[in-house]
Amino acid sequence: MRRTLWLPRLPPSRFCVVGLDVGPEVCRLVVLAGTPTRPDRVCCAELLSLPEGLVAHGEVLQPVGLGQWLHAYLDGKGYQPEAMCIGLDDAWISHHTVSLTTGLSEDDVAFQLQAEVQSVLPDGAAEVCVDYDIVSELVEAGELLYQVQAVPRARVQTVLRVAEAAGWLAWVVAPRRAALVSPSDAAFGLALGAWRETAVNFLPHRSFQQALLPRVWWLRVGASALGGACWVIGSVLVFLSAPDISPQYTDAVVSVARANENAQQAHIEAKTAQQRGAEQLAWLQAHQALSSQSLQWSRVLSQGAEGVRVVRLTQQGARWTVHGEALSPNHAQQLVAQLKALAIWAQAPELLQLQVMPAVSPAGLPVWQFRIEADLKVSAR
Repeated sequence: MRRTLWLPRLPPSRFCVVGLDVGPEVCRLVVLAGTPTRPDRVCCAELLSLPEGLVAHGEVLQPVGLGQWLHAYLDGKGYQPEAMCIGLDDAWISHHTVSLTTGLSEDDVAFQLQAEVQSVLPDGAAEVCVDYDIVSELVEAGELLYQVQAVPRARVQTVLRVAEAAGWLAWVVAPRRAALVSPSDAAFGLALGAWRETAVNFLPHRSFQQALLPRVWWLRVGASALGGACWVIGSVLVFLSAPDISPQYTDAVVSVARANENAQQAHIEAKTAQQRGAEQLAWLQAHQALSSQSLQWSRVLSQGAEGVRVVRLTQQGARWTVHGEALSPNHAQQLVAQLKALAIWAQAPELLQLQVMPAVSPAGLPVWQFRIEADLKVSAR
């Protein structure tokens, strides 16, 4: 007897994102859902009435409490977001124009821009997170002009604590104004940042954030398809080997197949989300450590080095190299000594090249060319 075999279809993969606009007067929330490639549904768009003490005048006062409240609020409405995009008040963001030499790697550009911005801030100013864009072609031969936005690192860390307390990943931390699609929907623009590149994102390496989502989706689909296929093949073999099977028994097999497939999908999604969270946390921690190190050596180069001019600075992973000019060998050696005093090196700075140049300084003194190399404790990821 010929039997019709029914194979259950795998459910389409979905992605749900929260856009949170903590404004100076009100707090708005938008939840978008869609496939990993585009949003296709606005789940909700609301003006929040938050418990007293969580937020005041656009500032998050209790990040853990806010994250837990948001999780409970959306869970009660039947939404289970995976990620969060949040805006920062523009009053906390400073804008700078910086020129750098061409040919630098992305990591070199990020480190040097942060060092340049930090050096122009008042003494004792908090460490900052920066994002940037090229605003013009060559300013001079071999130079590019960058527009840099900076925000205190503590503000970004507060946002990350909100997302962590809610059990979501932080995809975008951007200025509210940069997310405005119209005067009243910054939350909607922020939520869209999970699918499109935002103008500004103070989290490190936006390309990492954008590339991770489709990779995770394909991992889910592949793992689910493989597990489901193995189970279905086994079920088919048992089914075909039986001499006769009643319709009631066939229905039971289909029900069991559905339940097993749903359980496998839930397990894969939980495992993938946990792995993704660990990768993002490690990524952030590594870049925060390198940012702290770059701040320390940049202060030495900009403030403590007398009789020395830095010509070029490069960093590849943990390898750190400075090329410069000094009025005397003693000036170059003093710079090395000041750098060695920093507790950021896996291999302390060494003066590997020191030679007098044919040219002289405007004061008529000889100029010495030098190269210093060292290894940082933490390498960029």
